[in-house]
Amino acid sequence: MKLVLTTIGQGKVAIVESTEQANEKVGERYISESCLDVNIKNGNFVDITSTGANPEGRLFLLAEDM
Repeated sequence: MKLVLTTIGQGKVAIVESTEQANEKVGERYISESCLDVNIKNGNFVDITSTGANPEGRLFLLAEDM
């Protein structure tokens, strides 16, 4: 599983945990676990895994898009 910075429904910025490859042609990028940790600590992203919207793994949404 890898962490991918991407957009989801209505252009919301998200970090998804997925087995699929990032589509770099449309701007998706891999990020590290430490990058995710810093962004959560700083309040930039919010853990919304409990919504079940990503059946593959964890899901984090940009706080501004909440």
